[in-house]
Amino acid sequence: MTDPAQSKPAAGSPAGTVDEFAHIPRRRARHPLITLAGAALAFFLVFYGLRDLRYALSSGQPLELGAAAAVFSNDKATADLANRYVRVAGVPDRESALELDTKGSWVFSQLFRVLGTGDRLFVHRMENPLPAARAEADVFEGRLIRIDELPYAQAIRGYFARHVSATHYFATDTTLAALTGRAAAGPLSIVDRGGDKVALAADEALAIEVLKPDEVQIGLPNGRFPTEDAARAAVTGRGGEVITARGLVKTAAPSSAGASSLLASAPEPPSRWTFVVRFPAARRQAALDELGDIDRTVEIRDARETIATRVSELAASDGALIIRAPGGAERRVAAANIAAVHTIAPVVIPDGAYLLIEGDRPRDHVASVIISLVLMTFGVFNVVALVRNR
Repeated sequence: MTDPAQSKPAAGSPAGTVDEFAHIPRRRARHPLITLAGAALAFFLVFYGLRDLRYALSSGQPLELGAAAAVFSNDKATADLANRYVRVAGVPDRESALELDTKGSWVFSQLFRVLGTGDRLFVHRMENPLPAARAEADVFEGRLIRIDELPYAQAIRGYFARHVSATHYFATDTTLAALTGRAAAGPLSIVDRGGDKVALAADEALAIEVLKPDEVQIGLPNGRFPTEDAARAAVTGRGGEVITARGLVKTAAPSSAGASSLLASAPEPPSRWTFVVRFPAARRQAALDELGDIDRTVEIRDARETIATRVSELAASDGALIIRAPGGAERRVAAANIAAVHTIAPVVIPDGAYLLIEGDRPRDHVASVIISLVLMTFGVFNVVALVRNR
């Protein structure tokens, strides 16, 4: 019961009315700056996640882009594709692909570039293991974002430039045209067979594969010819002139050897006595047919010479490639005799490149919508409370 001696009527209250809570102190009001800071933080978090929110509210049907080589050839064609759910077709560069793993877990993913896009499209393939149908289709579906917008963009660029290289093959006519239009002994800008533009420094190493039309390389199995003299006799006995003897050559084993696969049980590649041979024109085809009938493992291929050179030592004149030796001597190679021109260059990610996160769909970001609604409600509540207290 209330003690009348310790309670007093509140001011303005009717006579005889006693305030039972008059002795309880009132809670101090929250400082307006705290309320304002809470609202500002909520709105900032909503703004910070606006890109994910926009993607979560986008269409669940992928935008069909077609061939990646045609779409990602310039900036104008891709100006409005960022943060979209897309489907694109292209040939992955499996040679320079990376396998990524998360520290502390056994979750692996792949990161590779798409050929023919000028290094302007990369794919982050999250699913592991990958279904065979997806691996064979070379069609990628997921979220497309700019690499420049990633917080780790500089780390990706630096790693690729320092540690990732790709082999580029160049068509003979393209090589001659690029050499004709460049400054003497300067850098070279050229498009490879995959459609990627490659910038080669003056000291970049190149390999020129030169055909020898009058010669042929023949490999005779060690199982049928125990000695080199016996193999040589089989060639010379059919009218062949041995130009070069390369000894016993064994083909490299498949990369899957030793693995638990069907190829792991394949027989060892045979060792062959290998010669570079020249035959008389009238006897050439008949001699090759006879040698090929000796054993199914006989190897007959075009004879080639690999010339290692540098970009600064190359020039072009009258449809021929001119190779300058360090001593000043020049070698002229006809375009018809050039089988291949290739080099290994680092992968440089240009500005404006894109990353497609495969399997990332708008519905996977529903949580972003819920979190944004909660934050907006919290921010509005604090603003209303601030206005009422003022």
